[in-house]
Amino acid sequence: MKHLLLLNGNTNLAMTEAMASRAQQLLGDAVKISTMTANESVAYIGSQRDCVAAAAAVVNMAEHCFSPTSTPPDALLLACFGEPGMAAVREFSPVPVVGMLEASVLTAMQLGARFSIITPGRRWPRMIEDTLNGLGVSRHCLGIDAVVIDDLALPEQREQAKIRLQKVIDEQCSRLAPDVIIIGGAALAGLRDEVAHPPSIKLLDSLDAALAQTNALMTLPKVNEPFG
Repeated sequence: MKHLLLLNGNTNLAMTEAMASRAQQLLGDAVKISTMTANESVAYIGSQRDCVAAAAAVVNMAEHCFSPTSTPPDALLLACFGEPGMAAVREFSPVPVVGMLEASVLTAMQLGARFSIITPGRRWPRMIEDTLNGLGVSRHCLGIDAVVIDDLALPEQREQAKIRLQKVIDEQCSRLAPDVIIIGGAALAGLRDEVAHPPSIKLLDSLDAALAQTNALMTLPKVNEPFG
């Protein structure tokens, strides 16, 4: 049985549990899902400062899971759309490290020519633009819009978040008409199945994309092992 470790860089344990439940639902009994949630970080990552705090927590958790006394997983999933600490963890991780933004963007480009992004938090669009520039895929992105959720307790107030998400989806479908809309962020994970959209536009949940990519990577042989 393959083992996936989900690392949550914020301190929201309920969010971790919701994502783990989604992971088990999608990957089934063939994959063991375990989680780690940051103790010293922020409850919600909404700024560059928060990203730094979360990155430190993610690196510490990853180092712990690869310590001599621990049994390492087959892959790590950084369960935050901003992927704090991902580059640092990849420096020392012996297993694949997958982030939600990178995975969803790469998947969106396989599903269509142009995509747009919806993400929670006022400051995230600009931060995401920097990541897209780094990946060299900015020309494929038609726009990034934020869903304001600062006043909500998530995942408890899921219905309110869904209403706000639907409004932004409708606006992007009308204004941008992308091939794919990426619903980004742990706070919005799982809502893809509950919102409406035109059949000509695909909706992609960033957590689902990351889980699918992680699962695929876990089936590959290690780089120092031959096929067969």
